[in-house]
Amino acid sequence: MLTEKKSMKYFLFGCIPARLIIAFIPLYIANNLLFYYSIGLFAIGISFLYLYFTNTRLNAFEAGGKTWWAKYRIVHGMLYLLAGMFAAQKKRIASVPLFVDVIMGILLFTKQHSLDTNL
Repeated sequence: MLTEKKSMKYFLFGCIPARLIIAFIPLYIANNLLFYYSIGLFAIGISFLYLYFTNTRLNAFEAGGKTWWAKYRIVHGMLYLLAGMFAAQKKRIASVPLFVDVIMGILLFTKQHSLDTNL
């Protein structure tokens, strides 16, 4: 298990940049590739919903043990499915729900760790 401090660094310097890249991709890839990109977005969305509805993976290594974001997986899943629907229609607006997901992740992370300022 990671320490809380290390877990926070992984989130800020690993997870958030990765999610930003995922959100920017629909703005820059060729229009004919958006449909194929939607397949990945659907897979991520379905994965989030699977974890939410089966109440699994609640002991995440990268979180230092407790998956504090588990109750928000339904929202993450729906945002990724929405992005997947837009991408399948070859609409670059697919980025919007993905950016909303990034902002939501940062806000929830800040709320969760608001008492710990030892970054």
